[in-house]
Amino acid sequence: MLCCGSAEMMKAHDDHSEADVYLNVYDITSMNVLIGNLGMGAYHTGVEIYGREYCFGRAPSDCSGVYHILPKTCSEHVFRESILLGRSRLSFEEVDALIKSIEERYLSTSYHVVRLNCNTFSEEFSHKLLEQQRRVPYPSWVNRPCCSAAWLLPDFLVEKIDQIDYEMFLKNCPPDDDEVTFTPLSDEELNPNSKLY
Repeated sequence: MLCCGSAEMMKAHDDHSEADVYLNVYDITSMNVLIGNLGMGAYHTGVEIYGREYCFGRAPSDCSGVYHILPKTCSEHVFRESILLGRSRLSFEEVDALIKSIEERYLSTSYHVVRLNCNTFSEEFSHKLLEQQRRVPYPSWVNRPCCSAAWLLPDFLVEKIDQIDYEMFLKNCPPDDDEVTFTPLSDEELNPNSKLY
């Protein structure tokens, strides 16, 4: 699991905690300068709450594809903007339970560049964080190319797009001895009272 934690980044958490929820958006390609204005940019997203940015991605093994990083630090893409979606009434512990409840749907091997991607995860996770609160509508433009492809293209082409993405992913994977793997978040990693923080 890619994870980060420090005393500075973690705030005091108690039973009545509230936290802002941000959608952090990254450019996947420099072509977004041109195609972004047409509403067809390619973006990566993560959801920030309590000093962590939760993301979903492909990994070489069958484990959770959900991981967290320091906000706005996804090294594979260029940070674009942060959008405040609302304020969650969930405590840090409730966010942990929520991640555990949805991460089975988001296994690393279930990642599909069109049908089940980082933006799909970010939308579902942010909606669950803000279910009972007023929120800014989730920006549809971050996943528009994938939604359009799923709607307009025949299934065989959608699968070909995912196959190409998967082959590119494998090319960029580190050698087996340096393999990066994602593992589910442990209780120690998520417990704000743990010595990790």
